[in-house]
Amino acid sequence: MSMNQPINSVIKEIFFDEEFEEMESELLTNDSTKIYADQSDPEIDGLYNRWERGKLDVQPDFQRYFVWDIIKSSRLIESALLDIPLPVIYLTEELDGKIYVIDGQQRLTAFFSFLKGYFPDNKNFKLSGLKVLKEYQGKSFKELPEDIQDKIRYCQIRTITFKKESDPNLKFEIFERLNTGSVPLNTQEIRNCIYRGKYNDLIRELAKDPDFLSLLGLKSSDQRMKDVELVLRFAAFYHSTYINYKAPMKTFFNNEMVRFQNISEYDSELLKSAFKNAVSIIKSLLGDKAFKRYYKGTDKNPDGYWEKNRFNTSLYDILMDSFARVDKNIAYANLERIKEAYITLLTTDDEFIDAIEKGTSQERRVILRFEKWRYLLSEITKDTKKLPRCFSYELKEQLYNASPICTICKNRILNIDDAAIDHIEQYWLGGQTIPENARLTHRYCNASRPRKE
Repeated sequence: MSMNQPINSVIKEIFFDEEFEEMESELLTNDSTKIYADQSDPEIDGLYNRWERGKLDVQPDFQRYFVWDIIKSSRLIESALLDIPLPVIYLTEELDGKIYVIDGQQRLTAFFSFLKGYFPDNKNFKLSGLKVLKEYQGKSFKELPEDIQDKIRYCQIRTITFKKESDPNLKFEIFERLNTGSVPLNTQEIRNCIYRGKYNDLIRELAKDPDFLSLLGLKSSDQRMKDVELVLRFAAFYHSTYINYKAPMKTFFNNEMVRFQNISEYDSELLKSAFKNAVSIIKSLLGDKAFKRYYKGTDKNPDGYWEKNRFNTSLYDILMDSFARVDKNIAYANLERIKEAYITLLTTDDEFIDAIEKGTSQERRVILRFEKWRYLLSEITKDTKKLPRCFSYELKEQLYNASPICTICKNRILNIDDAAIDHIEQYWLGGQTIPENARLTHRYCNASRPRKE
């Protein structure tokens, strides 16, 4: 098999026949969408030398650490000595010139550790638990006869290397199917391998921002890179905008990684500034309630409440994107009005609620939730001097501090976030937005009261 020929046969080995046929019809019909690979049978000694020279990365940071024990590692060596065929090793060539292991890390680490004489944790490696070649039990590589050492060194193992010219999205799909470890890699850990470069480094750097981690409720970086994927979510919508979003989300994010893989310094600084602007405003606006739902009360219990634990990525998307584009000073001058509008949207607009809870990756729902929130925010920030239709937060504080009793159900309002100010004479009947025409209610009671034209 030549190095730069599309190899559908290799892909077919990885996928079930019906899966391959579907992928072939959808992805392989376009000349620009292909996989290029090099299939070969290198000797362990050659792979070991490439690894020592830094040309083969067996344990990059996207992979699991070595988890095999000494018995499993020893039996791999025994299998090689018995000429038992070993599973294929899958590699990927990246733009930095290195070769990275996709599938086969544990096997290669076991071989290399035996040649070195010790495991990654510095424990000595002497053969243990052998079932057939018991005469070599307890021996290190250097203690074996020279001909046995040579048999290990020159043992051939089939490798398939996906070339850097391959289509990234198709390579991502193949990587997912090969990802069969005891703790499979998630999509961002796979991206961390497939799309290595300046952009990958940038989003990992932004994910370490202390204020960002605080908004996510994290004390340190997430070990499974969920925080990094959230930065990527923000960046994808910031660069492409929600108008150009195409499902599925996974491909939308992958395309973002491809587009900016070697991001310029100028674009890098723009993204950093937008990200930090959004994080700063959201921290002041919502603090530990960021990216969580607010629920209005019910007939039985009119008290509303904030979601305690569940993170809502749909709310994350609209808040991060909108506040990346708003002047910080204008946002700070209107924080309470913005918060009031946000909670009102979460408790009164059924279309919006559905769009953040059901089928959230559907294009129409993405557009709907972005546009509803952006309209409300723009109404508040476009003219800071315009008199609002809604009562001020300051008035709500005054009424709540004076008496936190709902004027409709006559029960105590437990939290000011659950309080709403209602027009005594309704706004659409000519009621003015003045303190004399204001009364304090539960959000639920206000939303549930009869409205007569």
